[in-house]
Amino acid sequence: MDIERLAKTENALAVADRLWRAEMQQAFGPDAVLLYGFGVDHQGNPGTQLRTTFEARKSAIATWRHARRLAD
Repeated sequence: MDIERLAKTENALAVADRLWRAEMQQAFGPDAVLLYGFGVDHQGNPGTQLRTTFEARKSAIATWRHARRLAD
């Protein structure tokens, strides 16, 4: 079990999530994540900061899930 790796991926996911949430709020308002967080229409256009943070968060989730499976 690699607890240190899991902790690092959890931290990276938390940072990526905060950045994405901030971009969502800037683009769509204070309730953006609740209203649009799971829709494909609000991921941002390619090359935008919103899309960059969306993709970084998506990658961080996948990395965390992989580390979680290895930790079990």
